Amino acid sequence: MMMRCIRGDDSAPTLSSRNLAMLHGAIYDAVNGILRTHQPYQVTAPAPPETLPEAAASAAGYRICVTLYPSFRAAVEELFRWQRAALPNTEATTNGLAWGTAVADAMLFARANDGANTQVPYIPSSAPGAWRRTPPFFRPPLDPHWRYVRLFTLPELEPFVPPPPPPLDSEEYARDFDEVKRLGAWNSAVRSAEQSQIAVFWSDFSYTAMPPGHWNEIAANIARDRRLTLADSARLMALVSLAQADGGIVCWEAKYRYNLWRPVTAIQRAAEDGNPATEADPNWDHYLVSPPFPEYTSGHSTFSKAAAQVITRFFGTDAITFDTFSDSLPGVVRRFDSLAAGADEVGMSRIYGGIHFQFANREGKRCGEKIGNYVSDNFLLSNSDLPQVRIERLSPEALQVRLHGIVGRRYVLQASEDLGAWQPVTTNTAVPGGFVVADVTGGGGNRFFRAREQ
Repeated sequence: MMMRCIRGDDSAPTLSSRNLAMLHGAIYDAVNGILRTHQPYQVTAPAPPETLPEAAASAAGYRICVTLYPSFRAAVEELFRWQRAALPNTEATTNGLAWGTAVADAMLFARANDGANTQVPYIPSSAPGAWRRTPPFFRPPLDPHWRYVRLFTLPELEPFVPPPPPPLDSEEYARDFDEVKRLGAWNSAVRSAEQSQIAVFWSDFSYTAMPPGHWNEIAANIARDRRLTLADSARLMALVSLAQADGGIVCWEAKYRYNLWRPVTAIQRAAEDGNPATEADPNWDHYLVSPPFPEYTSGHSTFSKAAAQVITRFFGTDAITFDTFSDSLPGVVRRFDSLAAGADEVGMSRIYGGIHFQFANREGKRCGEKIGNYVSDNFLLSNSDLPQVRIERLSPEALQVRLHGIVGRRYVLQASEDLGAWQPVTTNTAVPGGFVVADVTGGGGNRFFRAREQ
């Protein structure tokens, strides 16, 4: 139903990633708050006794969906009535509906002022390399404020923001310029029929699932194929959606921080880039229409690799065979034998479409993988595997340790130089995402850490 709303409302990739994270985060907390097998995402209080997980999941999903997409209320309420009719008329169902609603309300309250509705000005530039509106529609920049939206899981933006794109006068820029110029032209003589199909298949433009939704549907289909339980499905979908939502925020930071022009502008105005290895073609046109925001990095690549990495970590293998479909090419099915292969094809689809450089694909995937690993390492962890202590940052000047525990319980972080004598470093109550102890230093030599529940 959320995907139906995203398509019908034409939600942007940024907004759709946020809304999916809210949906699946709430459903996860509603179910996990009853079963208590993993760390919560946000709601740490337990559900009341005798609470039905299916009722809680349904109520949480309904509340999020009908609030975020009020114009679809009739369809959302019809689905909710159908789900409610399948549940037993018991106290556990009543408790589940009330609990799921309360959890969803907590999510809505937490994200009410997260910056998604804040507008900021965008000041255009005519400098070489700077993004400008692209033909044929010359649409205004989309969501320059999204970089300021509050993160869902990451502690801060900066460690995850990709490095700057290669300089316009560099060899790397010229190489990737030439690649997209050849492969991504409207009348390309070297792009194969399959590559053209791939470009359109993954385009995910207006009134489609959008890139985050496309991978949400892939994850949901894998969950069905593997017959995951409600609890495992809720956890998988939450992890995927949370990683993609933060991937979108980091990607939009890179887009508007570096403000790089799209290939159609770069190729038509190559005489301005100061690179003797690039040749201008004022009549060059892209195969697909460029989205209305800066080029670097690729959102498709970031969203795809973040999702693929989370799914890989969830199942412990990349070798998952899956089929996927496309709103842009109804009836066409593409099959993959690994998640990485799917993410790689998505990234290349943007070069085939003439709307991204290879370096934007490469760094987008690198960023997505980093975010996927961070979310998998630090969120919704199994209580049976806790506590955990991890060295998060190590340098000659500083040592940073992250401790994960069962949320709400108190733990002592201890340190030793010889595994014999242990000294307390700090005592904290475990929270979702873990707590960090920074600048822990020893007297030189070995340094060991462990956590003990108090």
